Amino acid sequence: MRTDRLELRLPTDDELAELAELAARGVHRPDERPFLTPWTDLPPRELARRVVQWQWRARGEWTPQSWSLQLAVFEHDRPVGVQQMSGRDFAVLREVKSASWLGLEHHGRGIGREMRAAMLHLAFAGLDAEYAVTESFADNPAPLAISKRLGYQPGWDQPGRAAR
Repeated sequence: MRTDRLELRLPTDDELAELAELAARGVHRPDERPFLTPWTDLPPRELARRVVQWQWRARGEWTPQSWSLQLAVFEHDRPVGVQQMSGRDFAVLREVKSASWLGLEHHGRGIGREMRAAMLHLAFAGLDAEYAVTESFADNPAPLAISKRLGYQPGWDQPGRAAR
């Protein structure tokens, strides 16, 4: 997928190595913990290895009943992060779940909103999804602001849900 400045696609093995290096440099400030995964608590090499393993696992475990599309996000042909879209029993539920991360040096430039909007377009226009769900810690304002701007509505059991 392409937007005005981004490309979202599966990375090649060389690009996956670049993506892992990007993650190892940081996806959030060390004094924050905006994800369940303790990104800053892991040694950089281990973190990079886990990024690669996560991508391979998502591809290897893909089934029609349970899938996770891990799209690398590129700006000027360089990886800047990952936008994930996953589904369980999608044929019945017509619901996708999103997750993402962005290299720390790319925060605050609108890339997170643009990549999530692209993912939503794929979900609704391309896959005919009815709902998109996302989760975020309550003290992580950037993704919460993105969710609000893109039309997600808070639910009793989840931080955000967008409907077609």
